[in-house]
Amino acid sequence: FENDGDDAKAPRVVKGDTDVAGDVVEGPEQFSQCLDSGKYADVVKADFQLGAQLGVNGTPATFFNGYLLSGALPYEAVKQVIDVLLAGGEPDFEFMKDQAGNIVKVDMPELPGVDWKGNDNAPITVVEFSDFECPYCARFVPTVTQMLAEYGDDIRFTYRHFPLSFHANAQKAGEAFECAKEQGMWYEMHNELFDLSAAGDLNTVAYNKAAAGLGLK
Repeated sequence: FENDGDDAKAPRVVKGDTDVAGDVVEGPEQFSQCLDSGKYADVVKADFQLGAQLGVNGTPATFFNGYLLSGALPYEAVKQVIDVLLAGGEPDFEFMKDQAGNIVKVDMPELPGVDWKGNDNAPITVVEFSDFECPYCARFVPTVTQMLAEYGDDIRFTYRHFPLSFHANAQKAGEAFECAKEQGMWYEMHNELFDLSAAGDLNTVAYNKAAAGLGLK
């Protein structure tokens, strides 16, 4: 779980990026233009502001029907919360409590431009605020993957941005996510970006290669 209270600044994007061999890397045209233009920079920053308003102060921070779970919790912990919610109960586990010993629950507002992974009418809504450069966020990906596989139509999941200011690549990675989302492949790019993060390879060359691999335009 990582935190700071400051917004992140987007790193400068240089036209004509090159790979380690010095060759110019051309990404899919629509995706590359989207990424280079900074089209979604303000969308990523707006997510950060929304997260802060909801009480997010570090990543990952995930809301389950409004209940906040902070940190890269294991699947077993997430399962306990989901099962209580599906049974109509109110989860009250120690691992959910903040430093003051309180359970945090919010009324989640309408999310601008939201796309859901899973059943749009699912009884459990999961909203994760995260940072593609955060190692704890990367560790949470298998939990999300298993949750979606195990609960199927009972879950709908979406990813929102909370780029921490000391992660220089998080803002632009978020923009890459949004450029893929524009073409309906946000979840696939979400997985690609966390793979790149784990490899220490978050940069515009890698984003373009990932977009090409996903068949984006």
